[in-house]
Amino acid sequence: MHFTRYSFLALILAPHLLAAPSLSFNTAVEQFIEHNYDLKIARQEADKSKADLTTAQRRPNPILSGSYDYVDGNHHFKDMSPAAAALATLHLDHPIELGGKRSRRIETATAGIAYAYSLLEETKREQLFTLIDAYYQVQADVAELDNSIANRRDFEKLLTIAEAKYSNGFLSEIDLEKLQLQLIDYDKEVNSNTAALSSDTEALALLLSMKADDINIPAIVPPEPFLKSVNDLISYAQQNRSDCLAAQENIKVSNASVELEKANAIPDVTVGIETENYAPTYETLYGISASIPLPIYDRNQGAIQKARITALQSSTQQSKVLEQAASEVRQSYIQYQSQQSIYTSMQHGYESAKKLKEKQEKVFALKGISILELLDAQKSYREYQRNMTQAVIGLHVAAAQLKLASGLTLTDSTPR
Repeated sequence: MHFTRYSFLALILAPHLLAAPSLSFNTAVEQFIEHNYDLKIARQEADKSKADLTTAQRRPNPILSGSYDYVDGNHHFKDMSPAAAALATLHLDHPIELGGKRSRRIETATAGIAYAYSLLEETKREQLFTLIDAYYQVQADVAELDNSIANRRDFEKLLTIAEAKYSNGFLSEIDLEKLQLQLIDYDKEVNSNTAALSSDTEALALLLSMKADDINIPAIVPPEPFLKSVNDLISYAQQNRSDCLAAQENIKVSNASVELEKANAIPDVTVGIETENYAPTYETLYGISASIPLPIYDRNQGAIQKARITALQSSTQQSKVLEQAASEVRQSYIQYQSQQSIYTSMQHGYESAKKLKEKQEKVFALKGISILELLDAQKSYREYQRNMTQAVIGLHVAAAQLKLASGLTLTDSTPR
């Protein structure tokens, strides 16, 4: 009986004893940013914007054209046709952009690159919320599993005392059976927590592009408290949060687009050189040409108007983003304070339940109490234990989310 129980515990503990090196939250963040598939795709998407700059830097290509007209095929292309003298023409045109179009294109493309990488940083920030939930869920699972294993081990010791008391006539058979049946509940708890840990570790491994066997989450400890006021955090967020910076870069792109459309309204000049040869002597004659569109109908006014409205939209969008950042910081700060209060109050309840459990176990071992009282104390302690774990996890999650909402880095262990 004892051999079977301890063999069961050995199988449960074996993965912990042979686990991979501990994966801290900071290391997980670095692994996530470097190797997450969604972030790789987002990074490649931002890299595409560099191609716009390459295109913007290119000048218009010259145009080469030629013709050979009025040729009499019956005379082997040597004599005049009956209609007119054969004519060979070669023409080279080169467009010249006016109004600084190329420099405006480069300016717009450069601003677009900065905007694209600001969006990449915002994508990282948004995706990190997913990592926070996944990492701390695994850490909660680890704590729950370790607690359930420890609770089962302690209950086995209690069951051993109960069997000895039963053998000496100090405990009824029905009370012993109640305790033995309770062991099934402990086993179910261990198995359930083991399955949850395995499933959630697989989900975290996918986010980190790692193997589940290489993930070993350390024991949880309470985070350091935030000392900054909510107003300081809002100010920092509006100046440093990636979506606020992206909104600012979007204004630069919009303003550059307005200037580009204004430049596009200026007509370009096309200059050319030409050679002509007439049969039968085919002496070469030269000519030059120039052309410019007459802006009688300025069809670019619509594009300029549209660009100006887009610039106005980007300014309105920035105001919205700044207000949204402030609102999210306030919400996150309230949530963090709430979790801090829950954690503080749960500490007192957990310590009381633990003392009651230990007291009841001693009384049972030395004197003897009602089995129902003993089991109630065990149940109350386990409930407080679970709630305490969730309180610590909730505090970690709230602290990490407050950091992201405030534009702080998650790997900074010292709250600013």
